Amino acid sequence: MRHPDEVLEQIRTRYRKNWRDWLLHAGETAFSFPLGAANAQEIARESDTVGHWIRVWRNWSGKHPAAQLRTAIRRTVIGPQEIITHLDVPTIVDLVALDENLRDHWRRATARWARLVTLPGGLVTERVRPHLPQIIDLDETDFDILIKSVVWFTENPRSGLTIRQVPILGMHTKWLARHRRLILACLNIMENPHVSSDQPDEELEQHDLDPLGLKALPVHIDVILADPADRARVGGLRHLRAPLPEIDALPICPDTVMIVENKETAYLVPDQPRTVVIHSLGNHLNVLDNITWLHPARQLYWGDLDRAGFLLLSRARARLPHLASVLMDPHTLEEHKELAVEDKTQTDRPLPNLTDTETSTLDALSTEQGGHVRLEQERLPSPFVLNRLGRTR
Repeated sequence: MRHPDEVLEQIRTRYRKNWRDWLLHAGETAFSFPLGAANAQEIARESDTVGHWIRVWRNWSGKHPAAQLRTAIRRTVIGPQEIITHLDVPTIVDLVALDENLRDHWRRATARWARLVTLPGGLVTERVRPHLPQIIDLDETDFDILIKSVVWFTENPRSGLTIRQVPILGMHTKWLARHRRLILACLNIMENPHVSSDQPDEELEQHDLDPLGLKALPVHIDVILADPADRARVGGLRHLRAPLPEIDALPICPDTVMIVENKETAYLVPDQPRTVVIHSLGNHLNVLDNITWLHPARQLYWGDLDRAGFLLLSRARARLPHLASVLMDPHTLEEHKELAVEDKTQTDRPLPNLTDTETSTLDALSTEQGGHVRLEQERLPSPFVLNRLGRTR
């Protein structure tokens, strides 16, 4: 015999599985839940227990008049007995009224769906369906920006603007990175095969923005000209930051190019003949494909000793197969492990192109307690760094 709490859990489960179908296709219009009623033998044998169970349900029903208790007559050795067999609920509205959270969710879902279906251009329901949970869970501000964004992109499909130029209050790079797929679904635009991760800290690239008719800001590259002869060709500048085409056009032909994850440590690299440092790329590793003077040179990579650092190394090596790492080895980690801190960040696994030494270092970042540590480049002592870099010449 099921009690009200058990049946309410069944109702919640059915709602979670079916609410999108009910919203999009007006599915079930009446609901029935069997209560596991006692049979004739159980009624006769446990009449007090069964009687208490019936009273519990009748008390519950008195507080929820829209939900009806269905009864049947059981013939028992003590005579005919009326027993409750099912809980019948006539409509979806009556169903969600049985649980405050379901009621609030359904009210928000129906209100938002009513706004979505009035958007210009028309929705393709099956395109939007997978994204409905995220859309319904948006706070009011984000949902309002979503609606305004869909309207604006429908009216301006090829604006050629940057994200910040879109005249929608609240629209910015991180917001669009987080909600881009929702906009595309509402616009009935197929996802670009080269998708971004849609995370707020990710930079959107041009292929992410093309479906929306937007233009990415020019990617600027940071370089250090460690060769005084190279600096003489550009007015003596050692540190340069310029758009990718200008960096590619520099009149240089280095023998060694070192790719360094962070700016502060890149500044440690001393002057060396025919050496250039590229630093602070973050996830913009695709630019490595388009720097002509980089590819004939010997290529080195120096990143943080953490899982993210090895992930970036693996991604860079996927573009530069001959890329060699420096200061990312077990000796560097072991000698300075007291400078490491706990690493709670979530990150993807590296590509399967790390060397055995790099893999050993990555494994050594794991702790016996199941966690991880990170040793940032900046924590390494300068004399140690300069000594090791000097051996790479």
